[in-house]
Amino acid sequence: MTNTESPALTVVAQLRAKPGKEQALRQALTALVAPTTREPGCVTYDLHVDVNDPASSCFYEIWRTPAEHAANLQSAHLQAFAVRIDDLLLGELRVSLLRHNA
Repeated sequence: MTNTESPALTVVAQLRAKPGKEQALRQALTALVAPTTREPGCVTYDLHVDVNDPASSCFYEIWRTPAEHAANLQSAHLQAFAVRIDDLLLGELRVSLLRHNA
């Protein structure tokens, strides 16, 4: 790692609700915010909704380390959400893992 690279991990997760599941998805995603922000290593965990497409949502996350992000994925609240993905999402959950490099 060079001295300009950050050990922090930025995550952008994009989700799109199935037709008729928009409200259910929004509620499920909103329920993830409070417990996730209490997880060790969580710096930012922001839920956004597309202003032109309310069926599309996005999480913008910053984690101190990739290991802390990985541990969060095993948390009870995210595991409970994961079993609902097929019912709520149209298409796949798209996740980008990014590192700040400036």
